[in-house]
Amino acid sequence: MLDQIKLKIRHYFLKKELSKVSKKNKLIRLSNAKKIGILFDAKSSKSIQEIKFLLKYFLNRNIEVNILGFVNSSKKDNVHIATIHMNYFNLNDVNIFGLPNSNKTNLFMQKKYDILINLSLTNSFETKYIALLSAAKYKVGICENNNLFYYDLMFKLKIQSLNYFIEHLIHYLELIDNNNEK
Repeated sequence: MLDQIKLKIRHYFLKKELSKVSKKNKLIRLSNAKKIGILFDAKSSKSIQEIKFLLKYFLNRNIEVNILGFVNSSKKDNVHIATIHMNYFNLNDVNIFGLPNSNKTNLFMQKKYDILINLSLTNSFETKYIALLSAAKYKVGICENNNLFYYDLMFKLKIQSLNYFIEHLIHYLELIDNNNEK
């Protein structure tokens, strides 16, 4: 019961912030993307390895990539070590309502990515908040059943697996890129 009230409060604040944002939907082709931001739930070393595969894919295409992983705990494990392309935030980086509010989350939201990808399989509130309020031109994420919030490109996964999500993400980004060539 308390969690439902907390979630309603969080959604209220998110809707309020989204109403202040002017959004111009613009399709960004992968071949035109210069900067990509990626959000994910950093719950295991396996998920971090799967994200590194996607990082290599984008770096091989000469795209600047910044990754921010959410650790749903007050402390980070030894696998949550920041690198040049990857950083992490945890429950210490959110306020009393669970809204991300730290220097690293704010900087990530303010950066003008061509594409921002939320790879959270659960569409965790923390990653969703950052993704939807981001200054990114084109946003990608999971389709929710409640349809409260939308991304520009949404995925409904048959298999709840990060690897499956990444495979389909790459497939559809390339498909969109190839079908929109001039």
